[in-house]
Amino acid sequence: MRRRTGSKRHAFRHYFAVGAYGLLVATASGATDLVVADFEGGDYGTWQTTGVAFGAAPATGAIEGQMPVSGFSGKSFASSFHGRDDSTGTLTSAPFKIERKYLNFLIGGGGFPGETCLNLLLDGRTVRTETGDNREPGGSEKLDSKSFDLTGLMGKSVTLQLVDARKGGWGHISLDQVVQSDVPAVLDIHQEFAVNQRYLVWPVSVSHDPKKRFFLTLDGEKAPFSFGDICLSNTPDFWVFTDLANFQGRKVTVTGKLPGSLADAWKKVAISSTFPGEDSLYKEPLRPQYHFSSRRGWLNDPNGLVWKDGVWQLCYQHNPYNYGWDNMTWGRATSRDLFHWTEQPTALEPGEEGTMYSGSAIVVPKGQGTYPAKGANSIAMFYTAAGTHSYVGGRPFTQGLAVSEDNGRTYRKFAGNPVIPHRVGENRDPKVSWYEPAKKWILNLYLDGNTYGLYTSTDLVKWEKSDDYQIPGEAECPDMFELPVDGDAKNTRYIVWGAHGKYRVGHFDGKKFTPDSGVQRNNFGDAYAGQTYANAPAGRRVHIGWMGGGGPGMVGAPFNQQMTLPMDFSLRSGEGGIRLWAEPSEEVVTLRENTTTATNLTWKSGDADPFATLKGGQFEIDALVDAEASTAAELGFIAFGQHLGVWKKSDQTFFGMEGKQPPINGKLHIHVFVDTVTIECFVNGSYTGRYIRQSAGKAPAAIVANGGVVKFDSLKVSNLMSVWGKK
Repeated sequence: MRRRTGSKRHAFRHYFAVGAYGLLVATASGATDLVVADFEGGDYGTWQTTGVAFGAAPATGAIEGQMPVSGFSGKSFASSFHGRDDSTGTLTSAPFKIERKYLNFLIGGGGFPGETCLNLLLDGRTVRTETGDNREPGGSEKLDSKSFDLTGLMGKSVTLQLVDARKGGWGHISLDQVVQSDVPAVLDIHQEFAVNQRYLVWPVSVSHDPKKRFFLTLDGEKAPFSFGDICLSNTPDFWVFTDLANFQGRKVTVTGKLPGSLADAWKKVAISSTFPGEDSLYKEPLRPQYHFSSRRGWLNDPNGLVWKDGVWQLCYQHNPYNYGWDNMTWGRATSRDLFHWTEQPTALEPGEEGTMYSGSAIVVPKGQGTYPAKGANSIAMFYTAAGTHSYVGGRPFTQGLAVSEDNGRTYRKFAGNPVIPHRVGENRDPKVSWYEPAKKWILNLYLDGNTYGLYTSTDLVKWEKSDDYQIPGEAECPDMFELPVDGDAKNTRYIVWGAHGKYRVGHFDGKKFTPDSGVQRNNFGDAYAGQTYANAPAGRRVHIGWMGGGGPGMVGAPFNQQMTLPMDFSLRSGEGGIRLWAEPSEEVVTLRENTTTATNLTWKSGDADPFATLKGGQFEIDALVDAEASTAAELGFIAFGQHLGVWKKSDQTFFGMEGKQPPINGKLHIHVFVDTVTIECFVNGSYTGRYIRQSAGKAPAAIVANGGVVKFDSLKVSNLMSVWGKK
């Protein structure tokens, strides 16, 4: 995945050269670092104290009344918390000579210049100063690396003075591991890039240490348009990127702080027309071949699912900068057939309001929203701003609105956000729909526990709460939609849905949801946080979920997680009442090749293998089983010798699903889909999916007929073509 040809390697050396407007960082000269103080003795040695704040000796951890202290080196460190926050004093070093380019140190505590600070003194006057990072309640007692640039001081005799002159909250300072070095402990990054290519590329490690925060601003603006916590690496595990396709011709400035040891990694951050690994994109060994997965980084919940002008939009929770969950943005992809996806630039970026948690999208005809919009049919997206992940402290979770007037290519956040302020807990995941009888918009919002709230609006900006409802055993990621029962448009029901695939069927009057039944469940296994499309054509209710959680997933790949197969929902009545029914979306037929079909097949162990010619790791099995005529105690299929799709006749259960999956009119329709790392099964309208590992040397599929025969009315198997590279 990281291999490059010689010509590309040369090209990347050109891209990675730091530009004239960039920060040139000195590398190590080979000179040995000089330790000024490590505070590892039983006392302060030659350092002199005044007042009582620093006590008689360095601290070895948190002092009574203090939060846990971390980030110091060795066993002890200088602390002015002796006597707590109202004590004051100074700690001053003996004179020493400047012999290196930088003075590196670990510092923590209060962030008050002149009051809680480390001063570098030359002839009694302060020539450099630094503080801790804390000014507000809360915060952290972690000591962080910082540096003084000693330019102009070489050969001078200086002293250090640690000052605590403040009383009250964060009225203390901590210091450790003061070292002279030719390499700074911290690089202050401030570099402007002219955006004349699509990508800003980053070399990263899958490790979370050190994970450092970078801010991106446009054209000299004060507020960043995005920020991310990124693990740069001198020897990257893979490369990621910021997609700047929508910012061509502009200037992006990156600011942040980075350990000096990663100077070489920073030199590789550059504007580029490609990214390392793009030449093998979608060909990686663990890449799903007909399910959506992001080019790079982590994905989870599908968001903003909307169809408009023949295009299906799929947004999703996305960490563009690493393998694991973090930096929640809204990734975005588009398709005309639900399978061949083109990944687009990010739809929503994290900002001052917080990171971008889940939400939904809707097409808004002109006049049905009061926010400023130029187009006759705009797309509105509703999202949760996760304020606790903001770079500004003390923010709650709120609900925001963003608008697109160019068919979803770009989104502009509404200036009046939040449209719903914080209500309770981590209220999140707004799902918006249109209620035609009352000419109102309806918003479902997860509140807390298993409780969801209903809100109504006539303009998408002002929202009033109309009801609460519960889905016992559920949490987060609501959906609500109306479907005809057995295709009868005059007999409809509403479904309220939660993240685990549990749902309730009932009625909705524009304000209140009234359930007709208890909790049922449709999606099982690793499927989670599914959502249905708004505005889908021909009255379809198309659903996509996230294949999340357990199993080996894509460990070792530069991407992580995938979406489920797209599926169509309907409502059907039966002996158990009205239930949700899921079937793979019809567009899957376009992927089939090498199809073989058998009819009226009775099969038992040892018979000729119908799958003898099946090759590869992407295939579909579509079987209609006569359950009454089958005598096998267990029947179904197995993939790669270990991954089961099996039904038990005794209790009518199917592997990976909860409760009974009974035959309908004596028949079982078992529909299996295997992709590179997943297996999904549809059984008489219920769905389960999970991650697998394909085993070399094992047959891709085999029939299971334990203890008897299985009678197939029909059995069809097809290879499924890769969707990548065929838009």
